[in-house]
Amino acid sequence: MEELIRHHLEQASTVRLAIYEDRIVGYSIASKYKMVTPFYHRPVNVIYQRMLYLKPGFLYKGLSLRLLAITMKDLFGWLWPFKRVVAICRTQNPVVARIMDMYNLSYPQFGQMVPDEIRQFGQSLLPVLDAESLDEHFRLTGTLTEFAGMDYTEIWERYLDRRHNNYEKLMLNSVFAQKQGRIINSGALILMVAYARPFNFIRHLLRS
Repeated sequence: MEELIRHHLEQASTVRLAIYEDRIVGYSIASKYKMVTPFYHRPVNVIYQRMLYLKPGFLYKGLSLRLLAITMKDLFGWLWPFKRVVAICRTQNPVVARIMDMYNLSYPQFGQMVPDEIRQFGQSLLPVLDAESLDEHFRLTGTLTEFAGMDYTEIWERYLDRRHNNYEKLMLNSVFAQKQGRIINSGALILMVAYARPFNFIRHLLRS
């Protein structure tokens, strides 16, 4: 894990810590790009959330939005809420995946097929994501192979099983497997892709 964090820090455009009552409760490590995506006919701003962590309870305290906002400002300037933004991240954490609800569109969703153009876009990102391939479940293989087969039951129940929502179902049916009442790590990360139109985040910012 230390090697993985060091690698992402070396590649990052911005690093931010989330602090609550003098305690570090999360962090954001991100990079920026400008590229053509399936969402718009011209190149748009793309944020690669290399690593994003928040203690699960803090996602629901508005801290996630503040962490996202300061990361966006670092990458795209003060006018970022008025721009089109595509976000990509690799995760096994349903709490992180749920942050994509802040965008207009988010893929994948539990029980729904990923459109072909989004799948092709994901394939084009493999060199950036340091992954070998993208499978039918939108899992990035070759990313966490050392964790394949590990029993994550205690970790899931303590940190990840929070709201019994569709993002938890998505993870349990992709990057984790349920076997004989246990939750087993598949050894892969799921790719999340989201798109926000201009002004999308204004309503979220006004509520924070």
